[in-house]
Amino acid sequence: MRIFAVWQLVLALALLGPSAAWADACTLDKSTGTTIEAAPMPKGAYNARWNAATNRIAMMAPDAATGYYRIFTIAPDGTGRRAMPAVSSGHQGSVFWHPSGKYLLFTAQKEGWHGRKLFGLPDYEAIPGYGLHNEIWLATADGKQSWQLTHTPDSENHKKPDGNLLPVFSPDGKHIAWSARQAGGTYKITLADFVETPQPHLENLKTYAPGGDVYYEPGSFTSDSKSLIYTSSQDTHSFWMSQIYRLDLASGKSTRLTVGNYYNEHPVVVPTPSGDRIVYMSTKGVKRRGISLFLGTDWYAVDVNGAGEKRLTAMNVPGKDNPEDAKALAVACTIAMSPAGDYFLGDVQDDLVHQTGSVKVVRLTCDK
Repeated sequence: MRIFAVWQLVLALALLGPSAAWADACTLDKSTGTTIEAAPMPKGAYNARWNAATNRIAMMAPDAATGYYRIFTIAPDGTGRRAMPAVSSGHQGSVFWHPSGKYLLFTAQKEGWHGRKLFGLPDYEAIPGYGLHNEIWLATADGKQSWQLTHTPDSENHKKPDGNLLPVFSPDGKHIAWSARQAGGTYKITLADFVETPQPHLENLKTYAPGGDVYYEPGSFTSDSKSLIYTSSQDTHSFWMSQIYRLDLASGKSTRLTVGNYYNEHPVVVPTPSGDRIVYMSTKGVKRRGISLFLGTDWYAVDVNGAGEKRLTAMNVPGKDNPEDAKALAVACTIAMSPAGDYFLGDVQDDLVHQTGSVKVVRLTCDK
């Protein structure tokens, strides 16, 4: 989509409201299929996050010289790449926009901690998304100012260190949620108020563990900022059979949204004209590639009550009559929906050990 077209839509949303602006768009609630563009945007980057207010996309990618992950932003057409200044010498990533576009939330490796170099990546345990030896930071969109928001004592037990995983903003910009790794290797969901004055900081921290001492990974808030969609092993007690849940933040009540014993992860809330939908990755219906150790994943969608499940992509269904067949391992991860709601940028990994892959453009299609 051209930048001019995106800003036309943003203006329409402001003046007419979502229903009028989305009337003719093929949005997630109306889509019947997808088309994946062959060219990546860009290759070697992950964690695409799109901010509608500024029409900028944030991502992370390993630095070519050092191998450490760094954050950058680009325009929707892939131009205008701007590198964010580093706040530490280690990894930085897991980026998420404040809805205003004023700030970028991210994780950064603890300064002074160093571990093993594996598969060409330094300090492998601290790679963004793993959550080990990471603190949560905030920076202005231009990177000229930054603030460390968490100060977590790092355990001496390097086999099960503490850390912070995948921080996300609420749509109203008032709260931040993340997963806090505990010294024993389990996790807790943490919710905090985001306060801007006298300088950005967190207040009123509250933790949730609705399924006990297990794995929790935040996805994103619902549009009303009242619930958090997350991944957990709380029912299956196996990370490789994780499920998607909705957490009511007022009551602490958790509702399971996916069924079966498939591996599900990375839920992202997508507003549509008929209400919120959740896009997530799953091993449901995928085919193993030869003797590959790992299963690929494809994108699915459900509503916030777990109803209306539909498969969006078929990257892991081999066949000459399947144009989406990746013909190799393809692991769908997080997505970033366009402001128009008619396509998304999706992280696709082709090697989970070496952490390689790219961002794909996935266009929604609707029957005429």
